[in-house]
Amino acid sequence: MRNLWIALLMLSGVISAQTPCPQWGDATKGSLVYALNMKKNRVDSPKEYKEIAITDFLAFPDDSTGDGAACHLSGGYVIEVKQQGAESCNCKSTSDRDFHIVVVPSPGDKGNKSKYVIVEITPRMRKLNNWSEPDILGLLDQRVDFYGYKFADLEHKNESVKSNPDRKSCWRGSINEIHPVIKFVKL
Repeated sequence: MRNLWIALLMLSGVISAQTPCPQWGDATKGSLVYALNMKKNRVDSPKEYKEIAITDFLAFPDDSTGDGAACHLSGGYVIEVKQQGAESCNCKSTSDRDFHIVVVPSPGDKGNKSKYVIVEITPRMRKLNNWSEPDILGLLDQRVDFYGYKFADLEHKNESVKSNPDRKSCWRGSINEIHPVIKFVKL
């Protein structure tokens, strides 16, 4: 009987590893994380984007007003590119992870976290666009326009300078992001 349980557990792990992560990731239906993951993992491409300067994007309120709007974030300078750890939206995969990119209005804004805008490239969009890791890492220290969906990442409300101007541990200007990035253009 013990061997049967071990075999079933191993089979379950193999099936789970081969099953693609659903759009809601590993979140429970009806939860906030479920709703956020559904937005993070969209793959549809809009026909039109509304151009918005990064400084105007930073002026949005720290809430979900306008979520889902197709935006062309213009005038940004990339100061950080890193691959995220395992997240719920990617079923906690250690291989399929988002790229987290910090964009500021100008190179001189590095260190001024109130000017940090986050854009994220998801594993789904990376595969659809055939973007390699060097393609994404090559955005560092470049002026880049990003196209994608406005998304208020409510999970980070406590880490936003806009919501918590006196908190020292904030690492982003706002909860508003471009997530997912549908395309990007180096300038």
